[in-house]
Amino acid sequence: MDVEEILKKGRSYPENFFYGDVSKIGKIYELPEGLFLLVRTSTENELLWGTNTIDDLKRGLETVEKDGTDFIFRYAGNFNDVMEKKDIISRWGYRVKCVHVGYYLYMENRRFQTKNMHFIEELKEKDIEEFLDLERTIFDSFNVTKNELTKWINSDESIVLVNKINGKLKGFIVINIYGAGKKSCLIRNIGVAESERRKGIGRELLLKGLQRAKEKGVKTAMLWVEIENTAARRLYERTGFVLDQNEAEAVFLGRQISSF
Repeated sequence: MDVEEILKKGRSYPENFFYGDVSKIGKIYELPEGLFLLVRTSTENELLWGTNTIDDLKRGLETVEKDGTDFIFRYAGNFNDVMEKKDIISRWGYRVKCVHVGYYLYMENRRFQTKNMHFIEELKEKDIEEFLDLERTIFDSFNVTKNELTKWINSDESIVLVNKINGKLKGFIVINIYGAGKKSCLIRNIGVAESERRKGIGRELLLKGLQRAKEKGVKTAMLWVEIENTAARRLYERTGFVLDQNEAEAVFLGRQISSF
């Protein structure tokens, strides 16, 4: 099967998580319980999966684990379903790495004004390596790659803004525009160096990013945030974002990792 066939088959199962970067396929498992695909992301192995039942997921995970490979896997759905499945999967012996919840914002009739207190500009190609270094000090998973950044800064369908202090990158926001008519956007990542937090940099990056997206015709913005990141959630809610009860995901560590 080619990649598109794998994705189509994986997503055909009633229970599945077959999303993300599949450019680096490690191994395909076609099992009686379903389809499992081990892929390599920029920082770790992730197991994508599709099964008929949640019990089939348990049995499939046990089979894949016999290869001894470390991996993470995810379960996504509406908020209540994810919270229920999180408890079930935890009882199987898998540790929850984090839970993400979705937020959305309708941008029409909204103005995103800032005080322009911080120096913010578009990311330049010469600063990509510095960007990657900063991002990895802030986030330990789901990191962007050099190829992705190079593509995004040269695309009208992406917005990558950075904050600089004394010539050094201290914050960033990455926005990808998508959907019919390019009317929606995903705030893929927003981060500020630990030494510069609580100074309004994150808020200004967010507002300027949203304003740029609106100028491109975007009507709706969406983002994911860790459920325990209360500071970020307050920022988004003050900006007008609303919790989306239909969007949540739990990230689990495979038992090879959890045992350490």
